[in-house]
Amino acid sequence: MNSRERVLAALNHTEPDMVPVDMGSTENTTLCRLAYINLRAHLGMAPDPEPYVINRMMDSVFPAEDLLQHYAIDFRAVRPSSAYTPNNVEFEDGFIDEYAIRWQKASYYFDMVEHPLAGKPLEFLSQAAYADPAIPERKIGLREQARRLFEETDTCVTVGHIAMGPFEMSGNMRGYENFLVDLYTDPKYATALLDKNLENTIGFWETYLDEVGEYVHVVCQGDDLGTQIGPWVSPIMYRQWIKPRHKALFDFIRTKTKAKIFLHSCGSVYDLIPDLIEIGVDALSPVQVSAAKMDLPRLKHDFGKDICFWGGGVDTQNVLPNASIAELKDHVKRVIEIMAPGGGFVWVPVHNIQSDIPPEKIDAVYQTVLENRNY
Repeated sequence: MNSRERVLAALNHTEPDMVPVDMGSTENTTLCRLAYINLRAHLGMAPDPEPYVINRMMDSVFPAEDLLQHYAIDFRAVRPSSAYTPNNVEFEDGFIDEYAIRWQKASYYFDMVEHPLAGKPLEFLSQAAYADPAIPERKIGLREQARRLFEETDTCVTVGHIAMGPFEMSGNMRGYENFLVDLYTDPKYATALLDKNLENTIGFWETYLDEVGEYVHVVCQGDDLGTQIGPWVSPIMYRQWIKPRHKALFDFIRTKTKAKIFLHSCGSVYDLIPDLIEIGVDALSPVQVSAAKMDLPRLKHDFGKDICFWGGGVDTQNVLPNASIAELKDHVKRVIEIMAPGGGFVWVPVHNIQSDIPPEKIDAVYQTVLENRNY
């Protein structure tokens, strides 16, 4: 099998020749910039003069082609148009983005420190700043880039994380405490905000998929629904408030492409997986195994025939930072033993590899996968 056939087999819950391996298919399945730089140096590769930072807040990068080939990565991502530069307002150690969210540098990352709708009445929503998905520069070069990947490589082509999901965007715009309280005490505000955010997200997918929909195999949407101990909201509230909007979003995407639908959601989302399956999510990432109820044997047993687990390959919260290389290798082998049978699994670490992870550990886990991925 080639990479494309391998990935599609896994997504269709049949066993391919090898477990598909990911690095850089999305902004959340990759490495942070310093980890990437250090890994290249460790491998004796020439420095990447300008690492492509996908997500400024997380400092995550698209790895260069030579590194993807080194680890036999099965995916290639359609990158945002180089013709468009975000209209951010810069200040010392931070910036204000196109949604008027203020971000402040904190160690390796940027944290949200001001939410534009916090303390603002519903009437202000119509005046709130939103990134315009229809700016013509956003789509320049996308079709040719996607066509080239589709026709000139045998990899699985992904596109994604071009806009926040409606739940996550609502928390970012309003502040999570305010928005979660709105769901109980101000349903008019919550409804208007969710609907406006859904409209914005759909607008981005319309712009992108009109250009690349025929050439991509997986469409990747993020909307963080989980915390370390459980979902942000109960399954009952998810079904009332978020699920209908997720369904509308995914239904729209399916009008533009035949691609599989990938949902990124951190945290403990076990209780929501049946709902995600029902509305047509094909793959769930990052599979945060350190969160409550997210142990791999349970996930594989309960849902492995109905949804592809795209992640869980190595726990980046506890195991990768703290384990020895020998322990890491055993950990990776055990994950493959649990998750590979029957397909429905893509190996990638749980979320991004952080900047302070030693490169020899990163190399060890990827080499272990390559040595143990055969069915």
